[in-house]
Amino acid sequence: MSIGAILNNAFSALQLNQEALRVTSNNVANVNTPGYARRVVEQEASTVQGISNGVAISEIKRIVDGFFVREALSARSGRAQFQAQLSIHDRLQSIFGAPDQNTSLPGQIDRALASLADLSVDVTSAVQRTSAVSDLQLMTGAFSSLSDQIQGIRTDIDRSIAANVTTLNSLFEQVQSLNATIERELVLGGNAAALQDQRSTVVEEIASIMDVKTSPQPSGSLYLSTQDGFSLVGALRVELSYAPQNAMSASTVSLPLVATTITPSTGTAIPPILPLDAHITGGELRGLLNMRDGTLPELASEIGQLAGAVADRLNAVQNDNSAVPAPSVLVGRNTGLVAADSSNFTGQMTLAVTAADGSLVSQIAFDFTAGIYAVDGGAPIAIGGSTIGDVVAAMNAGLGANGSASLTGGALTVQAAGGNGVSFLQDSANPSSRAGRGVSHFFGLNDLIEAQRPSTFETGVSGADAHGFTPGQTIDFVIRNPDGREAIQYTYTVAGASFDDIVADLNNPVTGLGSFMSFSLGANGELTAAPQSGFGGFQLQVASDGTARTGSGVAFTEMFGLGTRYQMEQAQGMAVVSRIANNPDQLALAKLDLSIGTPGSLVLSSGDNRGALEFDLVRSAAVNFAPSGHLGAASASPEEYAALILADMGTQAAQIDSLSADSIALSEEVEQRKQEVQGVNMDEELANMMVFQQSYNAAARMITAARELYDTLLRMV
Repeated sequence: MSIGAILNNAFSALQLNQEALRVTSNNVANVNTPGYARRVVEQEASTVQGISNGVAISEIKRIVDGFFVREALSARSGRAQFQAQLSIHDRLQSIFGAPDQNTSLPGQIDRALASLADLSVDVTSAVQRTSAVSDLQLMTGAFSSLSDQIQGIRTDIDRSIAANVTTLNSLFEQVQSLNATIERELVLGGNAAALQDQRSTVVEEIASIMDVKTSPQPSGSLYLSTQDGFSLVGALRVELSYAPQNAMSASTVSLPLVATTITPSTGTAIPPILPLDAHITGGELRGLLNMRDGTLPELASEIGQLAGAVADRLNAVQNDNSAVPAPSVLVGRNTGLVAADSSNFTGQMTLAVTAADGSLVSQIAFDFTAGIYAVDGGAPIAIGGSTIGDVVAAMNAGLGANGSASLTGGALTVQAAGGNGVSFLQDSANPSSRAGRGVSHFFGLNDLIEAQRPSTFETGVSGADAHGFTPGQTIDFVIRNPDGREAIQYTYTVAGASFDDIVADLNNPVTGLGSFMSFSLGANGELTAAPQSGFGGFQLQVASDGTARTGSGVAFTEMFGLGTRYQMEQAQGMAVVSRIANNPDQLALAKLDLSIGTPGSLVLSSGDNRGALEFDLVRSAAVNFAPSGHLGAASASPEEYAALILADMGTQAAQIDSLSADSIALSEEVEQRKQEVQGVNMDEELANMMVFQQSYNAAARMITAARELYDTLLRMV
């Protein structure tokens, strides 16, 4: 080997080890830098025309393990998702309180019903009446407040989703920009490791918001997509957009999160605009979407059903009893019914007009099964027809000069003349019934509790009844899968003449929703939509309803409470009827006594506590709750069902807490394994530094030896 070759070999070794020492020092300096991947100097033999010419640096390699990188991103997404859900569950726990607290929902219900029950001891006590109404107001206020707070949380989530979308757009743009810079650096033969570290940090931020799949390219670029292959960043990138709601409510149908492909050089959008929600399966964004569109609406539906059941039971007692003196006018709610609708009432009831002192002025006894009525024990008179209008006409005829009845805009009004009062009494053996409720109860004439929606959606209509909606009117439905993602949108156009026709249209598997849902009209006129086999947990929502029933103005879905919205709204705006809230003496604690039943006889007494005793039964009576939200069908008292809601909510929170703990443990384990590969080990780096220093010294000695050889040759000359 020539002296020149020795110098070349030594000089190349000197340069290589000098660079290796610099890389090692850089590794040591970044031992605690997040996202930093250690570097190693890859070397290769250098030859010139087949003759060894020392060593050269082939690459300053960034040490990463593709498997652990992918697993770490996935674990990061899962961790962020469950932590987002857990934080919302913690917030829910704080507003609901513990089940054993007096301020919790079960505690409020128990207190209100207990106060009503206490009235049976002394119905004449003004203090106890006022206390009972006050406790009822606290209970109804708790229902309304909880419902509003849930919608408030949904609003906050919606804004967080919008903020995450803005962040993602910025991060996608950064990845694309870094891709271009890295490609250029590699083409020019530079070292892009620092840029790749920066890009990895950005990708980790993305993974915390939504789960992504990475695809390294030979050019040095890194393409991003969702787990199911929806491209996010590649040769092109997507720009996400989402318009948050000013305020979420029970009627709000969330807008989709959409993605538009963008040309990098011009920023021009390339059609089509595609929904992205269904492609997001992890990350904070998925957790927020699950809570906003799944867990929270389910919880609001459960509270709404409970509120409706409590209101319905209390209203049943209030409507079958009377205050003393009886109110002069009773105004019902809009039931959606019109005069031409079939009466569908069976059984017997009595409408009485009483004087201020509780004496009977007149009574009209109805037997709907027989189709007759009688005034003050007189001869039976035919009602004259089978419609609601015929019943109202019979009431007017029976009342005569003592009062009147009218049906306007779906609401029944009954009033007494001459300062007298009106009240109703169900027959004890064969009570009047439409959808299981007496006349006064069904129309809500003497209700104790009111809310944004009625306490029941059992309409009492039959399938053959005319639906009363104008053909051509439309309803926009949305079906969501169990985690809240949109499965299908569908617009129904009203056709046919009867309710059966509408149900058949909706059940059509081709032109309707029959592939997803099974619609049926029950014996009490309740319209239900149950998921078909294979679609368990799917929910029906109403995006908009442009129908209006002729004569009442009630929309189709509003009449039947179809969709999750109306159940939620059963708790919203819940309150004691203002007539009673302003005057606790209007509590119906007495019951008509028609055992004598002749005009002038005393039929209402201020000391009568039979109404109060019936209120006492509400506290323990079991209610058959239909499946709602996350809960299945149950038979329980109102207080027990409230406790069931809290218990289920606690169970869900515990499950999320467990999943969160597992995801944190997994994330930490995978991150540790990843760091074992790409992280800096101080002992290893110090050992390498010693090796490179010794190699550097060895190369320096070779140069010294070569110089000595030259010197010897020169002396020989």
